[in-house]
Amino acid sequence: MKFGIYLASIITIANMASGMYSILNSIQQRYTAAAWLILLSVFLDGIDGIVARATRTTSLLGVELDSFSDFVSFCIAPVVMMYFIVLKQLGVPGMAVGFVYIVFGALRLAKFNIISFDMKSPAPYFEGLPTTAAGGILASFVLIFELFERFEQGLTHKAIPVLMNRVPFIFEILPVVILILGFLMVSKLRYTAFSKLKASKRMSLRFFLLLIVAVLLIVAYPENIIFVIFVTYLISGIVNYFWRMYQMSRKGRRHV
Repeated sequence: MKFGIYLASIITIANMASGMYSILNSIQQRYTAAAWLILLSVFLDGIDGIVARATRTTSLLGVELDSFSDFVSFCIAPVVMMYFIVLKQLGVPGMAVGFVYIVFGALRLAKFNIISFDMKSPAPYFEGLPTTAAGGILASFVLIFELFERFEQGLTHKAIPVLMNRVPFIFEILPVVILILGFLMVSKLRYTAFSKLKASKRMSLRFFLLLIVAVLLIVAYPENIIFVIFVTYLISGIVNYFWRMYQMSRKGRRHV
């Protein structure tokens, strides 16, 4: 039991260390490395939760430590990276965009902690875009930009042309995207919490097969597929909202 507590905490601290190292790489203008380190933090954040649940060592201390790590890795690190890439050029407005993202990320984590303490049985969804996903999205943007530069120079074939054609537009609206991510983190939109889903054997098999396909695609087109996965998750919360509104309107018409 104690080993489980220590292991989960070590992974959480590794998550924080990866976020800190990402910040240092951004300061030194090694943005690709900074982005990969944020994605490493995404992976570690998922693993520490799995370890804590598997060993039944989830604790209030663990929740708080996890939030501090997430704040460093998915709030501070992505903004530092974005500041040197694009926000610095905008001056004070750029700093304001980064500040809004960080504040909303902190609010998202604080709200998550409160909900975690109050709920006896966790819901199968997150309220608001998780900071992990928001940070991962910004990291995937950096990777796709770096891939685009290599693609334009003919230095790589591991690129999807249709996606590459959209990259310049994404770069132009990046400050707006950062603001949108900030607002989504404190929104009421529901995002699937895969770790909290109670899956049947049939559903588990489908998820396992999808995971294998995703891994194979990531190996073939790493930057592209990581970007697509994060953006798909981002859009899923918006689609889910309109779907629920549609379902509610149908129920309302039935009762009229």
